[in-house]
Amino acid sequence: NYLLRFIGMATRTYNPAVRVGNWIEDVQLEEDIIKDFQEKKESGNLLIQKTQNVMTNLLRAENLSESREGGVLMFGDRINLQHIATSAVLSAKISNLQSCAELKNPCEVSASQMTSPCPRNVFQICSVDGEIPKRPLCYGQKFIMRTLPGPGSELNLWSDRATFTKCAPKSRHPMVQLSSESSWNVVWQILCRNPLVRMEMEGRPVRVGEPVVINHCNTNQNLACMSQYRTRTPYGSDMEVCCKTVLDSHKAETQENIWRLVTGCADQQ
Repeated sequence: NYLLRFIGMATRTYNPAVRVGNWIEDVQLEEDIIKDFQEKKESGNLLIQKTQNVMTNLLRAENLSESREGGVLMFGDRINLQHIATSAVLSAKISNLQSCAELKNPCEVSASQMTSPCPRNVFQICSVDGEIPKRPLCYGQKFIMRTLPGPGSELNLWSDRATFTKCAPKSRHPMVQLSSESSWNVVWQILCRNPLVRMEMEGRPVRVGEPVVINHCNTNQNLACMSQYRTRTPYGSDMEVCCKTVLDSHKAETQENIWRLVTGCADQQ
């Protein structure tokens, strides 16, 4: 009987306004819960606030550069880098919803099915000297792919040779990420898809939408989307992006290495 009576007293069956049992502790507990909620709300640490912060900053709509007559790609253009085989676009990877207004250095990248232009997937074509000349980007010409100012934090697409501790988490190939570093590790070039005419195409302007190969100058490896390696993110199931040249039996790049640069249309502006 004593045990049953003790269990009945330990279980609260009344409203805290009813003065039964440890009613003072119950009232104080509810006040502490409300106080903790208000503090998190004021500091912006509620999950709904973190989600809204990401939606407002990193997922807000951005405009791509308007397509020109002839489809020539220029330095300074804002583009999406789309993997042709999967239709996914190169995007900054955010593992969890943080209360941040911009991308953090360094930041991982992945291929996302969320293709709407936003700060996490729009890149600007920049020259290696830091300027933005008004001239076409040509095959074999060195350039830097950089995120937008503001939420994008102006981070450069970066890669390096794979080591035991620094490589793509699943494929173990050289990793690709966004970094504020300014070195040879952030320099890329565009190669013609067809290796038989690759040398002849050097120096010719790159056209928007053409299938191309994105080559990393330091490692001489090509940007690759490994669709067999997936990871869950707040935006869905993303594919791993690494730097690895994948060749077929004819010594030509396979679909993992084939990309295209996408710009906007005139009515987008």
